Amino acid sequence: MKVGIIGGGNGGLALASLLYKRGNEINLWNRSISRIAPIIEQDNSIIAINGEEKSYVKLNKVSDNLSLIVNDVEVIFIVTTSSAHEELGKILPPYVPPNVPILLMPGRTYGCVAYLENAEELFPNNKNICLEAQTLLHACRAEGNKVTIYGTKKEVTYSGVNQVSDDTIMKLKKLLPELHYSPNYLDIALNNVGAFFHPIPTLLNAGVIEGRLFFKYYSTGISKHVAAYIQRMDDEKGELCKFLGVYHCSLVDWLKIEYCAEGEDLYTCLQSVSAYKEIDAPNTLNHRYVYDDLLTGLIPILNTAKYFRVAVPTIETFIHFACDFMDVDYLANGRNFPKMLQAKFSTSIFV
Repeated sequence: MKVGIIGGGNGGLALASLLYKRGNEINLWNRSISRIAPIIEQDNSIIAINGEEKSYVKLNKVSDNLSLIVNDVEVIFIVTTSSAHEELGKILPPYVPPNVPILLMPGRTYGCVAYLENAEELFPNNKNICLEAQTLLHACRAEGNKVTIYGTKKEVTYSGVNQVSDDTIMKLKKLLPELHYSPNYLDIALNNVGAFFHPIPTLLNAGVIEGRLFFKYYSTGISKHVAAYIQRMDDEKGELCKFLGVYHCSLVDWLKIEYCAEGEDLYTCLQSVSAYKEIDAPNTLNHRYVYDDLLTGLIPILNTAKYFRVAVPTIETFIHFACDFMDVDYLANGRNFPKMLQAKFSTSIFV
């Protein structure tokens, strides 16, 4: 199958290496040519390291030209920072062939809605099929034309705000058997793990990060106290899910499903995940873990709770702290509970 991957960062290169090994032809796009220049210089090749295994991946096309990358593909994966979803909704739709599904990996919270709202505003006849996955498939890091894969999740759940055809579900399943479709969009949108695992530990380790002290993000940065604080917020999100009749996958359950984690509390489970032991902490607070996962994760969860008048006091207090601490009004620019969902909420797709 011919696949287009939008985003030449960590997740995009890891996904490209996996799909190539499974016999697919991969086109790779990145907004800035500087990010993909090392790949182009190596004749469109990347090196994938997964444990003791090193493999060489030959990509079909690598470019910053969208039309060149997606005009003849059968599936498109958007593997970018979530804040790029809105912008991609403004520039990608004219180039997407008919009936080609677009999967945001991940969509964070309301990613496909953000994409479609922009696409439909600028292109009234837009027919893009946009879906979103709950998470990335890999725990990985990339530099130049090399990607190191620390772990691969057992399954990744996805959904769409609009009805998804059986043909689309089958096509994605054939391409990536790890993908599992959920008919309830809010099951995916609200169970956003990055919203909790990224901004909270980063800001609570601000002194260490700004002091340029090296540490492992998950195994060291999420101490017992930090894990307990995150757990309180996850419990509040669970109450929101319960109110809406939406499945709540707790962070502990998610770690057990995806990484076979062991333990009864969040801290113990995180310590048991081997894939997380090699992930370094950010070296700056101006990082996607903060600006991206607040705007497209924790804030839309808060705004959903506010829309339905469900109290999430710990989540709200942390977001206000983040705004004050960073001197940035993240709340002003974060995603809201979408009008598209307000109109559809009473239908069977959500209940």
